[in-house]
Amino acid sequence: MAFEFVDFDGFLLPLLNFVIGLSVTLIIAYIINRTLHVRIAKIVERNPSLETSYRFIRRLVLAIIIVIGVTSATFAAFPELGASIASIFVAAGFASIVVGLAAQSTLSNILAGMTISIFQPIRIDEAVMFNNEFCFVEDIKLMHTVLRTWDNRRLMVPNSIMQNEVIVNYTRTDSSKLTPLLVSISYESDLDKAMRIMVDVAKRHPDCLPIGDLPKVQVMELGDSGITLRLLSRAKDQGTSFAMARDLLKEIKREFDANGIEIPYPRRYLVVDPKIRRLLEESVLKPKPKRASRKKGDQANAESEAAPTAK
Repeated sequence: MAFEFVDFDGFLLPLLNFVIGLSVTLIIAYIINRTLHVRIAKIVERNPSLETSYRFIRRLVLAIIIVIGVTSATFAAFPELGASIASIFVAAGFASIVVGLAAQSTLSNILAGMTISIFQPIRIDEAVMFNNEFCFVEDIKLMHTVLRTWDNRRLMVPNSIMQNEVIVNYTRTDSSKLTPLLVSISYESDLDKAMRIMVDVAKRHPDCLPIGDLPKVQVMELGDSGITLRLLSRAKDQGTSFAMARDLLKEIKREFDANGIEIPYPRRYLVVDPKIRRLLEESVLKPKPKRASRKKGDQANAESEAAPTAK
């Protein structure tokens, strides 16, 4: 029989023990994951600010359980591996140092993720600016943070980089945002009227928050071609601010056209030296000499030819 050559006690039994241990580990991890998910959902419903920390802690606990379970199942099923691994590490000390250095970035990302989850410089669903990209924090995992950009791309940023970068948080403490708009009008336009129109347009917009003296208009610059005005208003958040700014520009243009306010084109005034200017005026005003007509020219030629004949 073929089975007579198989050492059940020496190979199949340890392998079976390993599979059983691994299965028990996965079942325990699944039960704990479901339990923590339900408990955390109830806590987050009462206090949403804890979602970031609890989600990271749940993943960290599951990772620790799986690592401990797999390690225990391996050494319980194959006890001889312990001595082999120990001898390998003793014999290959340099290799272990190399592996440790290679794992340094991994450990730094995990520790950075723990720091971010505990101190929470960012939280899930917050609006942030990262490397000149407007994003929403979608998830904070063990190794990296997932950022969703405004155009629905995903940035996978290592946690160590997230911890060391300067991040603008639009949501923390006060999510409202100032919305500045720069508009130029010509020098011939009515300045006060233009300023009133811009303020009225902002007040009529449903997303404009009338806080303090806002909205208001200020003269920012007397430029080469016109006067630069700044409309300063406030919106409830960054996304609303961007959309409101586009609407305000469109409505301001309509109101300016209806009230005779000119948005200037680029202009340049040339100053000419007086001497050159006088020469140009003389060349323009000086009458040009009249040219003799063709008939008169032909008649003069005929008379000159007839004169020698008469003599």
